[in-house]
Amino acid sequence: MIERLVKEEIKRVPPYIPGRGIEEIARTYSLPPEEIIKLASNENPLGASPKAIEAIRANAGRVNIYPEAMADELREALSHYVGLSPENILVGNGSDDVMEQCVKVFLSRGEGAVITPPTFSYYKILITMYGARCIEVQLKEGEIEYSFDEAALLDAAEQAKLLFICSPNNPTGNLVPEALLREMLERDVIVVLDEAYAEFSGTSFAHLVEHYENLVVLRTFSKAFGLAGLRVGYCLASEEVVDYLARVRQPFSVNLLAQLAAIAALDDRDFLRRSVEVVREGRRYIIEQLRKLGIKAFRSHANFVLFRTDKQGLVEELMKRGIITRGCESFPGLDARYVRVSVGTPEQNRRFVETLEEVL
Repeated sequence: MIERLVKEEIKRVPPYIPGRGIEEIARTYSLPPEEIIKLASNENPLGASPKAIEAIRANAGRVNIYPEAMADELREALSHYVGLSPENILVGNGSDDVMEQCVKVFLSRGEGAVITPPTFSYYKILITMYGARCIEVQLKEGEIEYSFDEAALLDAAEQAKLLFICSPNNPTGNLVPEALLREMLERDVIVVLDEAYAEFSGTSFAHLVEHYENLVVLRTFSKAFGLAGLRVGYCLASEEVVDYLARVRQPFSVNLLAQLAAIAALDDRDFLRRSVEVVREGRRYIIEQLRKLGIKAFRSHANFVLFRTDKQGLVEELMKRGIITRGCESFPGLDARYVRVSVGTPEQNRRFVETLEEVL
């Protein structure tokens, strides 16, 4: 009966496959949890800002009241961070939440939406969930980094209503060129630019929101700010787009403690700088060490590195030794030869490299 009642587009939705957690690996391989290093989900290895933690502790007794519906205090704090008006900002329960609002508002059944695999799998899930057509334009694998197929992407834009572009892209780590982005924005199409990892790249196109009404920039507190467990994200867009997105958001979608922790995290610029420095230094170290081992490691502007090896069962062998990385066979366009490793602390990075060398 259930099979008959479920919507046809939902039957076609591919499942989202998250990275494996410490507790699961500890149980599977009988390892002490404290000896396991998780380098699979692109989390901040330094944790969260002490100011954010203190804000949670100080306000735990207020959880009986509803939070600000539109998170106005957080929007005001974000306006100083990104240099845009609060009216250009919409906060959500993680950037995935705002991403879904974009699909709800702009995509109708049967309309086309473009993704550039290998990329974040949730884009395709959303497109399929709402009955739209997913148009895939594969990234091009180069000797040292991935790149966009510019001609094919611009051609696909003519057949689409919405484009998902991730920059730096997950899992390949490459950036979208500004000239290409501007060309796409000249089309009659909504461009959703996912900048979840922008802090690590030092490159953002948020300022283009003031020049292109069809641009929506997604950002998050889950990566550089270390608040992945609280689920706080936001978008930057024209006031008109923000108004439409706000109409379909869930009431009170961002909880009280998450809002206050995010405000406190924005106030701790020293922690943010330290987090970005640790990632940039660790990223350089991991790429250098992988290449010394004769492994093809791709240039990255994010807090992870994608590499390719012919070693069979590498991800599982690393997990047996307490190192969790992300096998990329679930990313369209990649297979089991590709592995993504998140950048950790210097000690975690060294242990990853030493364990990898031992496995190889």
